[in-house]
Amino acid sequence: PASVIAPFDYTAMIFALGIGYFAFTELPSAQMILGAGIVIAAGVFVILREARLGLRRGQARRAKPPPAL
Repeated sequence: PASVIAPFDYTAMIFALGIGYFAFTELPSAQMILGAGIVIAAGVFVILREARLGLRRGQARRAKPPPAL
């Protein structure tokens, strides 16, 4: 399911930073570090909030079938 794979999408930022540094000797700008920090903080906030509310990842509600005509 997508809910299991989605967190791994955030690792793309880390890989891009590493490839940029080792392949092109690029250093991240202050804006990039600030933006990455905001994204990471938002992700941590959502994870902690879901844990506090007792929500479980990947638990989808089953849809009720439509009424018969």
